[in-house]
Amino acid sequence: MKKIVVISDNHGDDNILEDIFMLEPHADYYIHCGDSETSYLENLEKFIAVKGNNDWHLNLPSFLQFTVDNFQIVVTHGHTFGYFSKEQAMKTFLSKHNAQVLISGHTHMPLFVEYEGVYLINPGSTTLPRGGSDKSYAVIEIEGHKIDCHFHSLFK
Repeated sequence: MKKIVVISDNHGDDNILEDIFMLEPHADYYIHCGDSETSYLENLEKFIAVKGNNDWHLNLPSFLQFTVDNFQIVVTHGHTFGYFSKEQAMKTFLSKHNAQVLISGHTHMPLFVEYEGVYLINPGSTTLPRGGSDKSYAVIEIEGHKIDCHFHSLFK
């Protein structure tokens, strides 16, 4: 089993970056979906990290793709998907990259849905939650052909 810890949208709260490693010390991957707004790129060294729409000063890619077990995973911030037909734009993005899992942030609201064999995952925000959600991060577990995702609330 592979364990992936995902955070997004901490918007300058650099302390939470280290807190995540204390809360989840045994992950195989740590992912940051952008809008870290960190002052120092070194703070993201332990993360697979992408640039968010507020990370204009960071030299990070807009998306990354990698494989875990049987799944092609794409990570991006998510601000380019818009608001109308967002899920369709996400599925089109996955299809374009021949991937089955999209991990993104931007909305500050947790999301874990499966659409016809593809997965859309958003960890929410560690700092500025929206839509009545808690400050959160996600833990994804992949084993063979199965994906599970759980959200963990942060009460800081």
